[in-house]
Amino acid sequence: MAAAITGSTTIGRNPSILFNDFDDGLMMMDIDSGNYFDIDSVGGRIWTLIETPTTVDRICESLLAEYEVEPDVCRTETIGFIEELADKGLVTLQES
Repeated sequence: MAAAITGSTTIGRNPSILFNDFDDGLMMMDIDSGNYFDIDSVGGRIWTLIETPTTVDRICESLLAEYEVEPDVCRTETIGFIEELADKGLVTLQES
């Protein structure tokens, strides 16, 4: 079982993921597995924020500045989304 994702966990993109932006999100393909994924516009924003590896805390700071969302809800949903990305091999995680 993987360690829990915290505010100090650094998130980075898996370099074998190809993606294309659309107005309402992203279409992604894992070139190693050939699997396709699509994510909504907020997920696409998170993908943009992790172009350079960054922490969950920094991701949440950016999202809170851009969207009307409560801090606890933002953190919970961001961590849940990152867990999904990690489970699919789309991102890398590193605990500081």
